Amino acid sequence: MAEFLAQLWPIAAVVLTAFVAGFINAVAGGGTFLSFPALVGIAGLTEKAANMTSTIGLWPGSASSIVAAKPEYKKLPTKMVVLYSLISLIGGAIGAALLIYTSNQTFRFVIPWLLLFATVVFAFSKPIARWAGRKHGDRSLKWTLFVAAVQLVVAIYGGYFGAGIGVLMLAGLAFAGLDDIHQMNALKVLLATWINGISVVLFIAFSATTTIPDERVNWLLAILMAIASVIGGFVGMGFARKLDPAKLRYAILVIGVLLTLTYFYKTYFA
Repeated sequence: MAEFLAQLWPIAAVVLTAFVAGFINAVAGGGTFLSFPALVGIAGLTEKAANMTSTIGLWPGSASSIVAAKPEYKKLPTKMVVLYSLISLIGGAIGAALLIYTSNQTFRFVIPWLLLFATVVFAFSKPIARWAGRKHGDRSLKWTLFVAAVQLVVAIYGGYFGAGIGVLMLAGLAFAGLDDIHQMNALKVLLATWINGISVVLFIAFSATTTIPDERVNWLLAILMAIASVIGGFVGMGFARKLDPAKLRYAILVIGVLLTLTYFYKTYFA
């Protein structure tokens, strides 16, 4: 019995974490700050396998948010939605391919810096959005190309790791001239779904063909996480207007800082 419980509790802990991650993604974003360390520290996956498993496990939860945002899509410029969707698919594919061709040893050394970047972006999300909004309404060719390049870089980062991607996309959409927060959130959800969706496809293909066991997706955890994240996402949508996003973001930020410091210590000093 004790042996059975010892095998069961890591799975239960990861599933619970996926539920919470889906919940906070629906309210404030930042679910990766919970799911990634849980897969590495509790489930014992390598950093690369954990990143791919986390992406696959949380994708259904974030994709289900499209349903709640559906009314806003009719108000968005069709050309913008199509262009940004194509850019997101291309960038997400590039980022996922970069991860696939990065060895786990190299990825382990990159992780602390990615976490630091995501934490800083998450911490300064409001100043970033204000700064981005200063060029609101600019329709010059030069600025349009710049905005498209920003989204491409964000999409590549999202396909490679993804923590903090929501904040970066909101800044990019402010650059593009959107100022309605509901429309921006709706488009952000759609673009994140494209970025992570194409990553999921590539990760599945890679996991099915790789000869390195430690770099494969853990399918049991990925499937259970997908179910839990969808439930958490729907519950989160129901609580979105009742909770204080600022307090939740503060808690996530604390987790991000502690996580970043921990990974820097483990990677470079331990």
